Amino acid sequence: MRDHTGAWHRGDLVILCPGAAHTGVAGRYLASAGVRRVRLQMMQTAPLAGRITTALADGDSLRYYPAYDLPGRAQLPPQAQAAGRARAQLLLVQRADGGLTIGDTHEYAEPFAFDVDEDAYDHLRDRAEALLGGPIPRIQRRWAGVYSEVSPDAAHALYYRAEAEPGVVLVTGPGGRGMTCSPAIAEETFR
Repeated sequence: MRDHTGAWHRGDLVILCPGAAHTGVAGRYLASAGVRRVRLQMMQTAPLAGRITTALADGDSLRYYPAYDLPGRAQLPPQAQAAGRARAQLLLVQRADGGLTIGDTHEYAEPFAFDVDEDAYDHLRDRAEALLGGPIPRIQRRWAGVYSEVSPDAAHALYYRAEAEPGVVLVTGPGGRGMTCSPAIAEETFR
């Protein structure tokens, strides 16, 4: 196999993990595999004086995950306008330095916007402050990124894995579950 730098490698198994790069070798397989790219916006604050001992999420998280596709979901009240436009949900976790990572939004239609939506950031900041019961520290960083996820109509698959060629396995698409599910995905892939 030749990598992106031009170096050649030998092995019994090649595992391609292209992330959101749906081009090159992976592109021809992912085009019809039910894997889509999703753009998100997130932010990080300066350190918070107190400690938060668990990750936090608001009720809007129930709107975006197949596991919550239950009859009661239809009874959720409408989202705030900014949240609805950005398909926002509050996810908040404290970093080792005390700062808060806060997200996120969901954009599915490509080509993605080149800019960021300040209304979405304002909404997420307001939700974080409401959940924490007071002001959050100054926002230090804002970013937009793109990740790969199995589309919701892909028979409830948590990620995409297929043998692209003999001895070549393509793995991508866990979506927002990537960090938490990657050890299990690796174990299943190397079995």
